[in-house]
Amino acid sequence: MSLQTTHSKNSLTPAILRLRSKDLKVGILHSGGPAPGSNRVLAGAAKQFLDRGVQVTGFYNGFEFIQDMEPFKLIPGKHYTAISRENASYVLDANSFYLHTSRANPGKDITCFEDLKDQGKTRKLVNILNVLEYLKIGALISIGGDDTLKIANYLFHMAKIRRDSQDDMCFQGAIVHVPKTIDNDYYGIPWTFGYFTAAESAGRSVRGLYDDAKATNCYHIVELMGRRAGWYTAAASIFARGTKALIPEDYEERPFVRIGDLAEELLEIVLKRESRGKEYGVFCVAEGIADKLPPEDKECFELDRHGNPKLADAKIGDRIAKELSRLYREATGRDKGFKPQLVGYETRQNPPSLYDVLLTSQLGVGAFRLIEEGREAEMVTVRDNLEIGGIPFCDLVEPQTLLVKNRNIDRNGDFHRLLRSLEESFSEE
Repeated sequence: MSLQTTHSKNSLTPAILRLRSKDLKVGILHSGGPAPGSNRVLAGAAKQFLDRGVQVTGFYNGFEFIQDMEPFKLIPGKHYTAISRENASYVLDANSFYLHTSRANPGKDITCFEDLKDQGKTRKLVNILNVLEYLKIGALISIGGDDTLKIANYLFHMAKIRRDSQDDMCFQGAIVHVPKTIDNDYYGIPWTFGYFTAAESAGRSVRGLYDDAKATNCYHIVELMGRRAGWYTAAASIFARGTKALIPEDYEERPFVRIGDLAEELLEIVLKRESRGKEYGVFCVAEGIADKLPPEDKECFELDRHGNPKLADAKIGDRIAKELSRLYREATGRDKGFKPQLVGYETRQNPPSLYDVLLTSQLGVGAFRLIEEGREAEMVTVRDNLEIGGIPFCDLVEPQTLLVKNRNIDRNGDFHRLLRSLEESFSEE
């Protein structure tokens, strides 16, 4: 749904007038992993509010402090800060996110809508609402992935419950969400911010490994980020002339996949390439394939705060490399270098590309625009020629499970065809 054009300073909407007349602030926080361009979202939104006389408060470390600390114990400058024009300008030149981030999950015990009425399960969420009241936050912008969107949705519904009993609340549910993930698996927006920057950075690293493999007649098995979707791994592989990309989408119809199955798939490629005089290559492996391992292979996985397996513990690239080495020895009677590599964290806070600068700036303006128009419980989206839109949470969240819809690579789509067609040409060169 399209939004109206930006209002001038002399034409304030009822939502902005309410914030000003009651001296309410707009809160901003970032949760989950970093992504290139987050500071542009912060600055893009903050400038619009400040230009209209509305103060902005930034919360440090996402939900980390405000989910547990009593409101009156929060310390300005340590747990939250006023965003001024000066620091909104400063952050444009900083890569590391100004407000920092964390994976704190105040809604981890919520599994259905009825849980939102359970005082024990909602204790942390209630504390966040109390903090918002105490600090006179009239609207909130959350920046993060699907787990952060879930929390934003919980806070909206709980604020609505409160609003029904007391209509003089500062925070009445005016929350909007900015989608963030370098995995690019968000339903409702074509490309998520930071994806192109991070995937290109990963691609440059993998390209260096490709050249090393060619020079030394070995194979590098590169593990890359991507829990549920293969966008990041596929793009890095395309950029780097990867020999083969293993992505979760290609195994989604199978109940599980074993390390041996993956190694055998790659061995066939290795032997075929050797028959054509190619003694080298690079295999890109999305870490999310570890989620497809059989149960006995996942018993050692630790869980993060959102209940997801810590995929770094799986070391799937390393395990595939070892099994591939063993299978190659069995098949040929020779040893060959199959070297595991890991590319990921170093790509998350690079300076944003031009596209990500434009996208993040517009997402920040879009977050302002939704709040300015009195819209709540919507995710900002940017489509076509960076046109701003908003999608209601109810269109993004499954009503029964409260889980957020994800968007994987369509195996019948042109992006997947591009990936595979280029791999075929590489193996034939």
